[in-house]
Amino acid sequence: MVPQRKRLLIPTDGSEKTGPAIAFALEMAKITRASVTALSVNDVSTYAPTGKYAAPDAVSSLYQECMNAVNRVVDEGRKMGVDVEPLVTNGNPTKAIVDASREYDLIVMGTAARTGVSLLLLGSVAQKVIRFSSCPVLVVGSAHPGELKCRRILIPTDGNDNTWPAVRYGLEVARAFNAEVTALSVSSTKSSPFPPGGGVEHFPPGVCRKAVEYVANEGRRFGVVVTPAIVPGSPANEILRASSDHDLIVMGTNGRTGLDYLRLGSVAEKTIRHARCPVLVVRSDETLFYKGLLES
Repeated sequence: MVPQRKRLLIPTDGSEKTGPAIAFALEMAKITRASVTALSVNDVSTYAPTGKYAAPDAVSSLYQECMNAVNRVVDEGRKMGVDVEPLVTNGNPTKAIVDASREYDLIVMGTAARTGVSLLLLGSVAQKVIRFSSCPVLVVGSAHPGELKCRRILIPTDGNDNTWPAVRYGLEVARAFNAEVTALSVSSTKSSPFPPGGGVEHFPPGVCRKAVEYVANEGRRFGVVVTPAIVPGSPANEILRASSDHDLIVMGTNGRTGLDYLRLGSVAEKTIRHARCPVLVVRSDETLFYKGLLES
């Protein structure tokens, strides 16, 4: 049975800083044979200095900038042999991207640009895209060369059930790209504002050992080589340190360690902002983009 072709969405505003994400996404689409849509959102709020939306003019300079942005992705795709569907919509960038995510299997976006699509990735729009997207989100930093390398994948885990979708997703990616995986668990004691009133979370070596052993066992099922790694310290710092030696981080948004919800600001935000490689964020209820890929 041939699986349905996967769909990849690239939000863009045309700024140079989105270039690495676009290049990365197009190369991924070429390898995985995914269809691609380049989306640029004409922010209607810019037409409403009084606070009321006015009908945006399709010939306005702002609308034309959006058209130019998606057409550049189309041109880049053509050079690589990848067909790209251009799409410009009027509306609120956050809502437009989140709404569009229901029709796609993966969003690839940058961390800095002119619009709210990124700005400060962990600010309003992009943070909400990551938190509320109906599909996984792959974040590519503006300093990344844009070259797709996927030989070594890092999967942080704390053993919480909510991280298993990210684990399985990461293993699917590894199988698709014939990559090796490092399962990283950080033994630590950290303060947490959850539950309300605060508390202290303990991650003894025994818990970490079970977490990485699970990934290793799943890796054998997937035919993926997994190297377990347990280190003491700060989860964010150790993940960032390990990012220098990996091509991709696959992490969940629900867990005990601050990888959860992205609203804690600590581990997840710091990882996405400062990682030396792209970060793929998977919600606990998301389906696998790479499921069945090898049979296609």
